[in-house]
Amino acid sequence: MMHRSDNFFAEQMLLMVSNEMLGVMNDERIIDTLLKTDFKDLPQRPRWVDGSGLSRYNLFTPQDIVFILNKMNNEFGMDRIKEILPTGGEGTISNYYKTDSGYIYGKTGTLSGVVSFSGFLYTRKGKLLIFSTLVNNHNNSATEIRKAIEKFLQGIRNRY
Repeated sequence: MMHRSDNFFAEQMLLMVSNEMLGVMNDERIIDTLLKTDFKDLPQRPRWVDGSGLSRYNLFTPQDIVFILNKMNNEFGMDRIKEILPTGGEGTISNYYKTDSGYIYGKTGTLSGVVSFSGFLYTRKGKLLIFSTLVNNHNNSATEIRKAIEKFLQGIRNRY
């Protein structure tokens, strides 16, 4: 699901988590439960309505995404994260970051007028940075936005 986007599977995963934690498949109840437990300390309370992120009613800030990614890193470690997220030239970033393979790990998100990319970046100096970019209300193609994000992140990688 993280290498090749599968929104249907993401919706089913949320229901499976609901069934496991609550004994019932109910997306609203599991979202409410997770926001009160695992994600209670998010910097900004999101509006979360589905498992895939396709709903335009979802509102997460890049700050919240960075917080969640940091929490994942603390809980699972980068070795596990590298197994889950694609790196340059793989999965949903197969056409991007090809020269940065092994240095960037992330997940894309795209809706009409919205492009996001969040993940982990190793700088040339060996620092691990967690990032989240979100470009919305744009009139360009998603490809143009992704290329601009790629250039931006490569600049950060080279500088730090």
